[in-house]
Amino acid sequence: MYRSLFLLLFITIPAYSFAQISITGKVISTDNKNGIAAASVFLSNSKVGTITKNDGTYELTYVKDGQYDMLVSCIGYEIYHKQVSVKYSNLQMPDIELVPQISQLGEVKIRPGRAKRDLKRERYIRMFKEQFLGRTKNATSCRLLNPELLEFNFDEASDKLTATSSDFLVIENKTLGYRIRYLLKSFLYDPRDGVAAYTGSSVFEPINGTPQQEANWINKRVETYKGSELQFLRACIADAMPLNEFIVRRLYRKPTPGRPADSLIYERVKYIRSHPSAFGSRDSLNYWIGQSKLPTNEQRGSEEPLKTAEYVKRTDEKGVYALGYSKPIMINFRHKENSSNERTSYIIFREPYTYFDSNGVIFTPENCIIEGYWGTLRIADLLPVDYELGK
Repeated sequence: MYRSLFLLLFITIPAYSFAQISITGKVISTDNKNGIAAASVFLSNSKVGTITKNDGTYELTYVKDGQYDMLVSCIGYEIYHKQVSVKYSNLQMPDIELVPQISQLGEVKIRPGRAKRDLKRERYIRMFKEQFLGRTKNATSCRLLNPELLEFNFDEASDKLTATSSDFLVIENKTLGYRIRYLLKSFLYDPRDGVAAYTGSSVFEPINGTPQQEANWINKRVETYKGSELQFLRACIADAMPLNEFIVRRLYRKPTPGRPADSLIYERVKYIRSHPSAFGSRDSLNYWIGQSKLPTNEQRGSEEPLKTAEYVKRTDEKGVYALGYSKPIMINFRHKENSSNERTSYIIFREPYTYFDSNGVIFTPENCIIEGYWGTLRIADLLPVDYELGK
């Protein structure tokens, strides 16, 4: 359905290009075709961005090869998205036309129970930050500066929380030294099934600091990069698994015998907590919490590690690679045995292949399910796609 594969032995090439590629173009309005000044133009999930000049022209510089979502935003206009593929040469874009935003002033309604609604919103914000920012060490120093832009919907029957943002959320990551502007398209948290998912576009802005802060941020970025999905995929391209200490094995797994489904455990814990006077509720609560701590699956890796060429293929499109295997795979980082540790990740393929670019970024995430260590990482542990080791 996507791209034909070269069924040849894997040929190594550089993981990413250091060429100073630029993207140029002009932003105009659909109503009068005039250039739009002061529009933000950036490549999502990267540090590459700029502001249009008075005549609407722009230039994005120091762009690395790869697949990007280009965003253009300006007050009074609809946000513009376009998929851009950068391949070893400068790119001249056709004019980008922004559509004026139609704003409607709705009737302001005052309803009773304001304090109760505020308490609920505070709860939703806490739930959102825990799932969006994460629970890692890096998350403890992350701040969401403008939570008032979040729009929530909570389904009382299913306990599902969804959210969007009316404008760019601003997240300050004081551990990694980034200020992230994130336009949240969708967010879902389903505690019954343990599902947290979100989509959106972001731009990274390095924070200015003292020389000591800058040095600390560089070290923390390296620490975050080590063992990450980004490092693994770049190592796949360079065929440098032994050097980077990743070991990939076929995964054997089966459900843990007798362990209830997560949804049932959640329902039982919720019911017992809402009926604290029930007979034996404390013992029952402890039992179900204990069940939740049991591993969902019994699993192990194959004795023999896989070779890179068994799960990574080149495609007929430059800078695009295919990751796939007939069975789930286990990725160990700095762990030589065929069992799990705190930095073990798993990929279950829903399609024969999932595709990633030369930056080491998967752009068909719907083709696979990622679990384990990588599955726990959120915005607080996110590096820009154009990150270079030690910078």
